[in-house]
Amino acid sequence: MRRKITVIGDSQAAAVAALLLARRELADLLLVGAGDGLAGDLCAAAEAEGFAGWVAAGDWRDAAGSDVVVAGAVPDGTGEEIAARCPGAVVVVATDEPGADVGALLTATRFPRGRVIGAAGGASGPLGRGAVAAAIADAVVRDRGREMRCAVMCRPDDDEHDGVAERTVRVGAGGVQQIL
Repeated sequence: MRRKITVIGDSQAAAVAALLLARRELADLLLVGAGDGLAGDLCAAAEAEGFAGWVAAGDWRDAAGSDVVVAGAVPDGTGEEIAARCPGAVVVVATDEPGADVGALLTATRFPRGRVIGAAGGASGPLGRGAVAAAIADAVVRDRGREMRCAVMCRPDDDEHDGVAERTVRVGAGGVQQIL
């Protein structure tokens, strides 16, 4: 059974993440809230570049069972939809405010803290955030155990910081495997 990655939003970060993920052919790629234009563009890019275009536009019903959800935007109700339809997913946040959105999605989904990860590591612009989000999704799907800078929920016993902070972590199957 092929894996599924859902990308939420029509931001530049979401578009970059979707393009890079489609190029990697890791999983079927579903775009929610991006409209048919982005899906059409990604399919055209897939054809031009010679890689399979496993890309479709859809809605939350289609996102059910996603292994990874990349949030390029977090509109109202996003956390609740993820929790209801993608209860086993790792959520990768690629928004302008990854720290705040990681915290909000942790609260809304009630997922374990290692399954909601923010694109960080110097990724201040949308292209960087999209690329880091794609790298995080790749590390999760392929269980790479990759070390990278991410926005994660910390506890005082982690490093004397309580709350979402940027830290070096090991990312693999299931999300954050270790805060380093």
